[in-house]
Amino acid sequence: MNGALIKYNINYYIKSIRYLPPVILFIAFLGINYQVSPIGIWSNLHITFIAIFILSSWVGVSFVNSEDKTQQYITRLHINNETVYHLSKIASIVAFLIPFYAITLLIPLVQGSFTRSLLLSEIFVYFIVYFLIGLLGVTVGIFFNSDIFSGEMAILTHILVVSIIIVPFNMMFEDNMFIVFAYYLLPPINFLAQRLHDLDTGVFIIDSNFLIFVLYSLGYSITLIVLYILVMQKKNKY
Repeated sequence: MNGALIKYNINYYIKSIRYLPPVILFIAFLGINYQVSPIGIWSNLHITFIAIFILSSWVGVSFVNSEDKTQQYITRLHINNETVYHLSKIASIVAFLIPFYAITLLIPLVQGSFTRSLLLSEIFVYFIVYFLIGLLGVTVGIFFNSDIFSGEMAILTHILVVSIIIVPFNMMFEDNMFIVFAYYLLPPINFLAQRLHDLDTGVFIIDSNFLIFVLYSLGYSITLIVLYILVMQKKNKY
């Protein structure tokens, strides 16, 4: 991956100040969420990874729309590899967001906000979940750029898609096999939520179900990335 291009993308995005709305709202969320102590270990993970998904998806949208069209064209010509250009853009978004994932975990750890101390394996679970959910958010959000959608349609469609993904319809209508099956086609957010819902303060065991979640999340994100690159390459031909 082109490190110089990633640095350029992040600097360009920061200068555009498009990050301010999602970042300000996310910081406000953290301030409210960690105001009360103690907090449930796994209920907190559920709440924060939903917030991280929204943040990541929103940043993904604003990041890919931050670069001027002419500048995008110049950058692609300079790189001379459109696949590398798009992969570097996605890597830049993730690199920008990782500090927010770390802060979200460090605040309650430093403050001692949890009902008990986390095991090292549970800290690992927290960060992996944050990273994977964040990556899913990014790979969903990048599709709502001005090359694919335009104007208010992009905003409204993005809000609708994110709402469908984060609302636990599979738990609300667990007797409806069609809805439950349909959720297998969406990012696996609420399947993890269902497991956390029953765990309370118990110890989280890294088992085959968690490994399946990790592999499924990575596979889902990679599939969206490949699809995004194909769509953008087709768009840029015309």
